[in-house]
Amino acid sequence: MKNVVALFFSPTGGTGKVVKSMARAFATATGCDYLEIDVTLPGTRDSAPEFGANDVVFFGVPVYIGRVPNLIRPFFASIKGNRAIAETVDETIDGGIDGAIGIPVVTYGNRSYDDALIELRDIMEENGFRTVAAAAFPAEHSFSTTLARGRPDEKDLLLAEEFAKKIAEILKNNPHYLCGDHTPIAVPGNPPPYTYYKAVISDNKSIDIRKVKPLTDISKCTGCGLCARLCPMGSINISDPSITDRICIKCGACIKKCPQGAKSITDHDYLEHKRLLEEEYGNVIKKAELFYTT
Repeated sequence: MKNVVALFFSPTGGTGKVVKSMARAFATATGCDYLEIDVTLPGTRDSAPEFGANDVVFFGVPVYIGRVPNLIRPFFASIKGNRAIAETVDETIDGGIDGAIGIPVVTYGNRSYDDALIELRDIMEENGFRTVAAAAFPAEHSFSTTLARGRPDEKDLLLAEEFAKKIAEILKNNPHYLCGDHTPIAVPGNPPPYTYYKAVISDNKSIDIRKVKPLTDISKCTGCGLCARLCPMGSINISDPSITDRICIKCGACIKKCPQGAKSITDHDYLEHKRLLEEEYGNVIKKAELFYTT
């Protein structure tokens, strides 16, 4: 192992905080070089990174409707770990033919991570990573400042560091995990086809908010263009930020990071769903869930 990589998609920042804490702690514990790859913005996804036997990759994404973000999924599925079959431990340790170690990490907004963690694990395994651990951390919901408010907090990030240190210890004491036969890390969730969470409002009525987009309060907007520069889909018009030209994934970046508070979603069903989520989960304190190879 020579490199540890913090690889993340993190529109509002929570996922990035968790994954960077993990990767930095792993680097400190092992002496590996620390690398950071942020694939949040469109320009960072022009080509997919590839990894190999010298790399340990902490890969983090937020949970959207119980799954890995579906519009970014094809890019995630193009990131290669390049696993082959090494015949000996020494072959892998010397930079041989086996693939990268992978640690899938998801963050979720206090309701549930549903099938997202097993989906991310499967994506990594299918693309040549050897998953040896996994984690799910609460993080402030993209819709809300009430759901998992302030998470990840200091305690979460300390736990993320301890998680990474334990992985470093496991790999040091069990070099056979680096090559040969491999069993993917066991995590909760359903095998394919993975299940989407169905948003509902009163009377258990299902709603579809895929076409809902943020609106702009022109009286507050200064036209700075920050929202357009932060949009992970490149959907906000840089010349006129009140226009959302393309699809919106409801990541919350433009709303939460606008210094003027000029962006909001006013759709009735969206707001009712948000209200019900906050009512049910607003006072719930969820704990991170950590999974290790045994």
